[in-house]
Amino acid sequence: MIVRAGTGWQYALADLSLILFLVTASALAQASSAPKVAPQPTLPPIAAALASEPVAVWSAGTDAPPLAQWLSREATDARLEVQIVVRFTGDEREAAVAQAMQLAAAGGARAGAARILVEPGTRAGASVSLIYSAEGLAVPASATTPLAR
Repeated sequence: MIVRAGTGWQYALADLSLILFLVTASALAQASSAPKVAPQPTLPPIAAALASEPVAVWSAGTDAPPLAQWLSREATDARLEVQIVVRFTGDEREAAVAQAMQLAAAGGARAGAARILVEPGTRAGASVSLIYSAEGLAVPASATTPLAR
């Protein structure tokens, strides 16, 4: 018979590792089996407004109604917020800001509290849209009115 010296500690370590594994597996099995879902981060109001779909959009054109008239006709829901977006090219930022302020003044009282975005773009232009900006107030896309021309 051949006796090897120094092999006892390996068996003891394997036994302790197996016991630790079984205790851990048992504890995990007794824990709630429902997967824990991380809470969805809430969007701050500005990000919510930028992520929301427009309910109606107005842009200047030959057959477009005046902005104040369009807002009085379309913006009947108090939850709707007016958003003015003006895009500029090159170094025409000051002119774009002036155009945005002119649109806010032309829109009357409802556009006086408008969210104004002036941003660079590949094409210059302006549009006014009505959006549900507050979280939890948005309506499904099927319930929105068609886009204005």
